Amino acid sequence: MHMPIWNYPFTAHALTHHGLFRADYSYHIQREEDLEKVTFAWWNAPALLLVQSPLLFIAAYFFGWTTFAGGLLALIADYVLYEYLHWCMHVPQDRWLERTWVFRWLNAHHHVHHLYAFKNLNVVLPLADWVLGTLIPTPAVNPSFEQRKKAA
Repeated sequence: MHMPIWNYPFTAHALTHHGLFRADYSYHIQREEDLEKVTFAWWNAPALLLVQSPLLFIAAYFFGWTTFAGGLLALIADYVLYEYLHWCMHVPQDRWLERTWVFRWLNAHHHVHHLYAFKNLNVVLPLADWVLGTLIPTPAVNPSFEQRKKAA
């Protein structure tokens, strides 16, 4: 999504999303008309499942169809969780989730991604950034909702 290999993901994410939501005050939504640029288009989830399904079919061949079903459910859960967390990060509204330390930690992790586009790429599971060498640790103290709202 950060390199122009495929036009749509690069344009939608790297150019449009990162162009609107930077690591400064604009990290949070500034204009109502930009709300649609926080999430991906509706058809992204089925497209991603289609692209990733060959690996699930291979796993099903070796380990059974329950592996396929579990993998499919995990991919769907990851996508839904990503979209919801990402929405809460860029459109703060003092939700109960936003007051948790886990969310504040993930939000700080994602904020660093908006500062360094090729770092902290994983919103839901930062463990992948550690494994892939793209992790930049975030400060121990993360901004509360009130601090984020003042900064917006």
